[in-house]
Amino acid sequence: GCHHCSRDNLPKMTNKLILNYLGDAVIYSSDLALLDCPNSWLNSDLIHFHFLRLQNEPNLVVGSVDVKSGKEDAAADSRGEYSNIDCLFLDPTLISFIMHQLDESDEDEVSSLTSAWNLSPPNDADATQQNIKRIFLPINDEHQSSRMNYTPGQHAGGSHWSLLVIDIITTTSKNNETKPKIQFYSFDSHHGYNISAAKAVANKMYSLFQHHYSSLQKDDAITRVNVIECQALQQNNGYDCGVYTLGFAEALLRLSNDKSGSNNGLLDEKAIEAAFTSYMNDMGGQIHFASNLRRRIGDDIRKLADINSPN
Repeated sequence: GCHHCSRDNLPKMTNKLILNYLGDAVIYSSDLALLDCPNSWLNSDLIHFHFLRLQNEPNLVVGSVDVKSGKEDAAADSRGEYSNIDCLFLDPTLISFIMHQLDESDEDEVSSLTSAWNLSPPNDADATQQNIKRIFLPINDEHQSSRMNYTPGQHAGGSHWSLLVIDIITTTSKNNETKPKIQFYSFDSHHGYNISAAKAVANKMYSLFQHHYSSLQKDDAITRVNVIECQALQQNNGYDCGVYTLGFAEALLRLSNDKSGSNNGLLDEKAIEAAFTSYMNDMGGQIHFASNLRRRIGDDIRKLADINSPN
């Protein structure tokens, strides 16, 4: 077994800084060891690094997704309806902060958080077009643990990763924003395992959106938040949940960026299935997917480290 290669067990002097990406994601040799070791669990630093890469280099996952419509001509009809999608990837430690430490009664703190997310559609948004703010959140089962059991500064202490995707759908009219429609989608490679954590995070995020969108303020979050558990590929071992979480995010980012006629950008069952199928085919099938993605992220870190190395 290779589970011993966690950061804590490495002698400090061998654990050297490999990469400081954008001054935000820091990767040590022990993190790289987790990628290189096929049965190690990915930590929050690796999830954060790759989410930051997807945020800044969405072309890492180019590829088209063929969302088959019932009738061939239906695809041509929907071509003009493509939504303007803006993807945002959140850091797992930020989600821990929101769940365990954020003081929601502190309006300044909440608004500095939500303003960084650029939730409102751009001012020049086409009035006829749907705008979707699509937020990718890595969910850890520790996100539902009570504040009492949480120690800030500890690396996410949970044992399972999954993905929560939030779509905030708005249409803009001349000088008026419609009430946003907010949808929550959960993708879990161990179906159902993280659903209570996903729901806890969804409720918390909804209440933050209520601070931002005045039209939502009268709504009771509990009645409005419905997390849809989507069909997702299932891991067949106890350690690849983080790799699957990153894979789900890559497949859905590809779907979001593919502006071909067969896809209007919305996350319906057909689109999700098509996104996962084409992604897995490109990743060598489900048998090879995890090792291929681990290798690709490891290579990416090494390449960036070479580019950024001072010597």
